[in-house]
Amino acid sequence: MSNHYDEHPVEDFLKPKIASLINEARAAGYPQDVIVAVLIDLLDNDTCEGGPAL
Repeated sequence: MSNHYDEHPVEDFLKPKIASLINEARAAGYPQDVIVAVLIDLLDNDTCEGGPAL
């Protein structure tokens, strides 16, 4: 993996995974605005940083 921080390698890594997750949730019938709001809420609540499990 490259260490060229100005090229956003983390964004390049995460973006397709997040897009896939959103697409799967939309296919399950959830509206995109709700999906994005829940993802933001999960991040704001430190759930994805070793916090409480879902």
